Amino acid sequence: MKKRVLLLAVSCKHGGLCPGGIDLDNPKEWIRIVKDDGQSGAVQGYEIDFAKPLDIIEFEGRPMPQGKQKENWVIDNNSCKKVGTEPPQRVVQAYREYSYHGFWNNSYAYLTEDQLEKITHPSESIMVVSDVRLYKNNNGKAKIDFKWDEISYPIRSISLTDQDFYDQLDNNAEICYQKAIIVVSIPKNAEWPVNGERRAYKFVSKVFPLNESDFHLYRKKVTTKNIFETLKHYK
Repeated sequence: MKKRVLLLAVSCKHGGLCPGGIDLDNPKEWIRIVKDDGQSGAVQGYEIDFAKPLDIIEFEGRPMPQGKQKENWVIDNNSCKKVGTEPPQRVVQAYREYSYHGFWNNSYAYLTEDQLEKITHPSESIMVVSDVRLYKNNNGKAKIDFKWDEISYPIRSISLTDQDFYDQLDNNAEICYQKAIIVVSIPKNAEWPVNGERRAYKFVSKVFPLNESDFHLYRKKVTTKNIFETLKHYK
């Protein structure tokens, strides 16, 4: 089956990449590109024609859902080609078109195995957040804190797999934005045992900074006129 995907994240994953974005034939749905290894493993850059976030890729492939990641697809016959690139402003339209904007029913950095089992939402979310802080913790792991309108207190210490920020976060640096659109994911299953409890840790795979003056536009109808006024400070 031929698919066209607007990539919104090409994040790090176990020695490779985890690319994903909206299905341009059905923009309310997500497509995640995984390796055809039965484990939904990472792919390499050449397998997606070295495409980056905001590139459009086209490929022949098939769905390969695993666990809670129903959106997984594999590419057949090395068929993936980059066929275009969208401007940063396109992210606002993608946010509006996509179907899920939640945080999987709690405010924590993880879901317990029981909580994960009950999840019926997609395994990808696109959220508009504020007071965003990117940093490395004491163990050298990239993290993100942010506020979200649906929860009254900050969400903290979520893993950050957006490789575009890794070099900037070295040497104890931190990066802050007033507003951003972020792509957040949950894993296919709960793998990390803590005190006898298996957990599924959430992670942020992409951060798109929003200009403060344009923050209100995500609530409005996106038009050809106002879409290009948004995300002026995207990096």
